[in-house]
Amino acid sequence: MIFFKILQKFLLPSVFILFLLLIGLVFSFRKKKRKIGKLFLFLGILLYYLFSITPISNLIISPLENKYLQIKNEELNKANKIVLLLGGKESDVLRLSEVLRIYFLKNKNAQIIVSGRDPLLYKREEGEEIKNYLIERGVNKKDIILENESKNTKESALNVKKIVQDESFFLVTSSYHMPRSAIIFKKQGLNFLPAPTDFKIEKDYSIIDYFPDAKNLRNCDLAFHEYFGIIYFRLLIK
Repeated sequence: MIFFKILQKFLLPSVFILFLLLIGLVFSFRKKKRKIGKLFLFLGILLYYLFSITPISNLIISPLENKYLQIKNEELNKANKIVLLLGGKESDVLRLSEVLRIYFLKNKNAQIIVSGRDPLLYKREEGEEIKNYLIERGVNKKDIILENESKNTKESALNVKKIVQDESFFLVTSSYHMPRSAIIFKKQGLNFLPAPTDFKIEKDYSIIDYFPDAKNLRNCDLAFHEYFGIIYFRLLIK
């Protein structure tokens, strides 16, 4: 597991492109290997450009985001519980927006289960911060349950199962993370309705989208992380 996590980090575009450039730079200072160095530099620059433009970024992340659509209003009567998977500050704001949308469209007739924590920041009370955020926006304190023991999606599935048992619930997470979450939650026999949010795909292109943009490289990293996670859970997790 630890080896796979380390390998996963090194195979992210932003990381392996950096290594290609570093190798190319080192070889460029050696006369006998200067051609190889130039090749690595060219390859690194080319891959950086490709992974950082919108059309390529969309092509890579779209198979994840297109698998599940945003939950429709007419489907909101199918469950009375909402499970929010935390994913860090970058994505939590949009995930919370979807939770609030479902909660208020159901006229506050729902229970919100906040699941997860940052495994690297044990002192940070992320769940409490999220709970206070929800209360400040009108959610009844009694409608919020904190499950702050889970350090990954599999642990969230196991711990959520203890709370919801066989009840149906809306599973809220980022669209690119939903396919992997669905695989894990299905393996636990949970009765969930996918409620993806935080979509990254841009549907309309302009000339600007063919210029490098850091957010596109970040989206490719997110997609690669999810693909590796799906492979891991499909092949190695029973």
